[in-house]
Amino acid sequence: MTESETIPPVSPEAALSGAHWTIYLPTLTVAATWAVVFLWAEWREPPLAAIRGIALAVEAVVVPVLFVHAFLRARVLRAEAADGEVHLRWGFPFRRELTLPAGQVALAQARQSWPQRFLGGGALALIERNGRRHLVADLARPEEIAALINETNRRKDAA
Repeated sequence: MTESETIPPVSPEAALSGAHWTIYLPTLTVAATWAVVFLWAEWREPPLAAIRGIALAVEAVVVPVLFVHAFLRARVLRAEAADGEVHLRWGFPFRRELTLPAGQVALAQARQSWPQRFLGGGALALIERNGRRHLVADLARPEEIAALINETNRRKDAA
């Protein structure tokens, strides 16, 4: 069996995205910040035992909880645009799913914070024709999905 037989061809009319690694950025920021606080408290003369203890508690309890939360969010997160429909799944601990026709989307945008512009990733913002808004954050390629939705709608409006 060749590789082309095992991997289905990707349609130019489909876009799929999962979580981007920046979903872990808040966890890494908290871990680095409290590591610096721990080292600062340790290097003081005399050492600041209470602050050092708080930093250790944060590193031992809060950082693993944040990591597990981000990991579980990443396992759930998915956005797909294919066959004229948009399928979204996001959220932890409360999972949300949304499937709607691409024609029901008035505007699809990819939004990026300044770290996401530098590191990649972003959020997919959808505005339905009835005014409802949806935002799915921490996607790997939201611009591809937004472009496909908008192009699909442009072609339908032109026809």
